[in-house]
Amino acid sequence: MFPLLAVMLLLAIWMTTFYLINSELARARYNAATVSQEISATYEAQMLRAVHEIDQTLKLVKYTYEAEGKRNPLPRLKERALLPPALLFDVSVVNADAKLVASTRANETGPVSDPDELRILRNNDTLLISHPWKDPSTDEWRLRFSRRLDAPDGSFSGVARVEVDAAYFASSYDTSKLGERGVLGLLGTDGVFRVRRTGESIQAGDAVDYGALVPDSEDTEAQLLTNGWDGVRRYTSARQLYDLPLAVIVGLSEEEQLAAVTELAHTYQWRAAGGSLLLVVLVVLLSRTSWQLAQSRLRTAEAQTQLVAVARQAGMAEIATNVLHNVGNVLNSVNVSAEVLTQKLRTSKALGLSKAMQLMNQHATDLGHFLVEDEKGKLLPGYLNQVTEALAVEQKSMSDELEQLAKSIDHIKEVVAAQQSYSGVSSLCESVQVEQLLEDALRMNAGIITARRVTVLKEYSAMPAVQLDKHRVLMIMVNLIKNASGAMVNMSDRQPLITLHAELTPEHKLIIRVVDNGEGIAEENLTRIFAHGFTTRKEGHGFGLHSCVLAAMEMGGVLKAHSHGPGQGATFTLELPITALSPATVA
Repeated sequence: MFPLLAVMLLLAIWMTTFYLINSELARARYNAATVSQEISATYEAQMLRAVHEIDQTLKLVKYTYEAEGKRNPLPRLKERALLPPALLFDVSVVNADAKLVASTRANETGPVSDPDELRILRNNDTLLISHPWKDPSTDEWRLRFSRRLDAPDGSFSGVARVEVDAAYFASSYDTSKLGERGVLGLLGTDGVFRVRRTGESIQAGDAVDYGALVPDSEDTEAQLLTNGWDGVRRYTSARQLYDLPLAVIVGLSEEEQLAAVTELAHTYQWRAAGGSLLLVVLVVLLSRTSWQLAQSRLRTAEAQTQLVAVARQAGMAEIATNVLHNVGNVLNSVNVSAEVLTQKLRTSKALGLSKAMQLMNQHATDLGHFLVEDEKGKLLPGYLNQVTEALAVEQKSMSDELEQLAKSIDHIKEVVAAQQSYSGVSSLCESVQVEQLLEDALRMNAGIITARRVTVLKEYSAMPAVQLDKHRVLMIMVNLIKNASGAMVNMSDRQPLITLHAELTPEHKLIIRVVDNGEGIAEENLTRIFAHGFTTRKEGHGFGLHSCVLAAMEMGGVLKAHSHGPGQGATFTLELPITALSPATVA
């Protein structure tokens, strides 16, 4: 039994452990994908705003150049504070021959001539974004945004440019969200990264498969991909920037995002392993103990099985506790009687009688002469009289012990029989003799009533059978009588007394009162006495009265408490509606 139970518990432990681990992993993966999407959406909005601001600057330069006829529009725009900060952005104008006309940077060091730029813008009026290049003076990656400038006749006249440090577009990298191995990048539709940042490292210019990285749909769900540029598995979100040849790339490292869950999984596994080892040790110890106690359990197995079965079926912990307590007390008496009988048999005078008979058998041929003439023979009749008297006393004593033993065993049978009559757990009403139910409740509390020397006054007589949920009513009465008995401790000024009163009213109600003259209840406790967990006793658990009042409510009745104060005793009144009465029930 124990090995099978251990296997089942081990399976439960490890199934629960793996379930928790898988649940945490699924939650962490979902959170990582969600965070990647959220950061991607934020980054998309930032890049759209940044690129549009740059494009707006280019459009202002173009307007001033073309509409106002300013060959060098930069001073005019600077006077109006319409140029971006020179610390970050370099605005310049190049003529159709690729000659630098004006620049906001004092010493222009970047490349002026870009054949592809001039070729594309000569025939197309669109925002052109260059490939990144490294500034040799600063070793920084830079990007150029360009727009065509037209002459008054509409012909190609030059190019307006805005150059910016490529790191500007990855400056929103937040280590607390992206980790040390995340990625934040701006990818051109040509598959070339304009900028890509991981931790403090900034790279640009490397090419990837744009189609494999950016979905050809509006689906922005994060994908778990192994990024080809560094081989790191990331929850990657990609978004195409509206009306721009760019896409934003956001990635969260799977290893970093699942690190906490992985550590937690290790903790779960260690705990499960420790619990499994402890369980195996306990099973071994229990198996050994079970084997050692097998013989002693055989003597009481039937009684224990009955009691445990009754307790489990009834589901009434208080009743089962009282039954076990009472049977335990009686079993102590049985053990004492058995020990006394064993001791008397060991020291019985019958052993002396055996020796006397041996003497008589040795002198069987001259028994008369032996009894009259021999010194030992003369003493034998007197000795036999003494043995006879001793055996008579022993017989009387052993008879008394056997009678007491029989009474104890009968008492056990009565307690068990009383419990068995209520062993079927049911919430249905049935025909109940109220006086018999009260007698059973008293019998189940016989131990504490006798120990406290409580006198029980019964104010009820034979009543017709009524329809009740007898299991719940019995549970309530056992609790109330036990509590009343427990309330009478160290009463030297008066005899402990419990009064049981039961009556049927014309309103089809059963009223049962349990009145004691014990320690009473303080006024401030009367409103809390039925609360779960409330108790004024060290050994109490605060569950009995709470379960009683719930049971009464479930039967449509009420349970009330009343006391005039400490030392004035207490009265508990149970009122229950009677669902069906025989015609003679109410006089």
